[in-house]
Amino acid sequence: MKPETESRHHHNGTHTHIPSTEEKNGHSAGSMSMHVDGIDSDTTPSGFSRLELVRLMVQSLQSLGYQKSAKELEAESGFQLESPAVTRFRDSVLQGDWNTVELLIGDLNLDTTHELSVKFLIREQKFLELLERRDIKDALIVLRSELTPLNQNMDRVHSLTSYMMSGSPEDLRQRANWDGVNGSSRQNLLSSLQKFISPAVMVPENRLETMLKQAMDHQIKNCFYHDNRNTSKSLYSDHICDKTGIPTVTRQVLERHTNEVWYISFSHDGKYLASASADSKIIIWNLETFQPMHTLQGHSNKVSCCAWSPNDTQLLTAGYDRTVKLWDIQTATLKSTFPHHSDVVTCLGWLPDGERFVSGSEKNLFLMATAGNLLRQWPFPVRDLAISADGQTLVAMGGTIIRMISLVDFTEISKLEETDGITAISLSMDGQFLLVNTTVKPAQLPMHREIHLWNLPEGRIVRKYSGYKQGLFVIRSCFGGWDERFVISGSEDSKVYIWHRENGNLIQTLDGHDRSVTMVAWNPTNPTMFASASDDNTVRIWGTPEDAEVDSAHILNGDSGSE
Repeated sequence: MKPETESRHHHNGTHTHIPSTEEKNGHSAGSMSMHVDGIDSDTTPSGFSRLELVRLMVQSLQSLGYQKSAKELEAESGFQLESPAVTRFRDSVLQGDWNTVELLIGDLNLDTTHELSVKFLIREQKFLELLERRDIKDALIVLRSELTPLNQNMDRVHSLTSYMMSGSPEDLRQRANWDGVNGSSRQNLLSSLQKFISPAVMVPENRLETMLKQAMDHQIKNCFYHDNRNTSKSLYSDHICDKTGIPTVTRQVLERHTNEVWYISFSHDGKYLASASADSKIIIWNLETFQPMHTLQGHSNKVSCCAWSPNDTQLLTAGYDRTVKLWDIQTATLKSTFPHHSDVVTCLGWLPDGERFVSGSEKNLFLMATAGNLLRQWPFPVRDLAISADGQTLVAMGGTIIRMISLVDFTEISKLEETDGITAISLSMDGQFLLVNTTVKPAQLPMHREIHLWNLPEGRIVRKYSGYKQGLFVIRSCFGGWDERFVISGSEDSKVYIWHRENGNLIQTLDGHDRSVTMVAWNPTNPTMFASASDDNTVRIWGTPEDAEVDSAHILNGDSGSE
């Protein structure tokens, strides 16, 4: 039997029904154990609550515009989406009927702390709306008599007080970072209030669709071969991509170097590739024709690294002759030589302004200007470095130490340490994760090693990728693919290894090179292209089987290709 309910009269003369606890949760006591057409279980065959599932179905039907079907489902199941009081609360928030909203707070089953937080958010919105329509007197009353006595978030109260000085509604909205009554502020308020209200009392908006999206995102995140071109979001089947969408085929072999290729770097627009070699040359490759565009000669010894300027018009190179050189890409001319280092220069990186760069060696880390002056010096060894996309943070490693340095005030942010010696690092585009290749010191014959994935904000290793071999040489890995879903690395067994970034599974091992693969790089604008550099003096460009078919068609049509 349904419990009796009471009603109460409020000071404004309105009459509000007080639902029972069961009604507040969207069902009555008589519907707790259902027997509808042979259904006598409170759970579905999969173990989910029948009540919760029906309420989500009702909500989804309503949001899709099927109001009649939603009411029929409520009637047949005996389950309500929410009590009349909760519906009225929601509607009153969206309509800005703040008196009714306050009267209904007691029907939300809130604990004392949450009730204060809810009242604060509601009165904050009420205050801002009064200010927006220039009702300064009533806004001041709300501030003094309704917000301040709650003794909640007094820093925010002080900020609200400062908004009283706003010269216009536009000024207020800008100061408060608030889009006003005609924007989405009330909907945003409802979302904020939801955090304090039990979902059993007020079901979060679009909950069923939200869960479907979460399930789809989870499947995509764990899809071994995910290809963003697969835009299907069918609910009829699981999300699966086949491996034809990832680069596993050699498209071209670039063979102009006469010694080991130690470093490769794609231009930011993805149209060119720079390769640096122990033959002391740097070659700029056109990735449309796979032909050399320029050969840069000027170093007197092996070239260990290179880096494109932010606008791709210049290239920094460095190496065993202890110099850093700056080249004009369009004219292939040497613009400057920076002789500050006293030993081999191992790494380079540009700051976003295109006027400053960093260079590291076994003794020092330098910040220099392209104009030629040395701006700052750090007296510790740096074997490899990376700069975050926003230009705010420098990650530098030497030995077993990884340092995070602010490029704003040049202070050390944090420091991490590996057990074994680090040979190379690679920073994710969002600057949150770092790949680290390590090897045992002193150098040993190649052995199976692990690449470590560090979560930089948390300062811990969150994943390991195993299978490749490293022992004698520097091996570099990188992120790649759609949304950086893959981790890829060279190896001393002449293979290229590709792992699924999220679960760490090895998904491809690629053959082609004859000697150690020392570096890999993924095209920043083409998720189906990466390059590998090897001690066999070549660079290989990898693509999908479809890409390789297109290349073959171009050759048959007489288009130029790599010789």
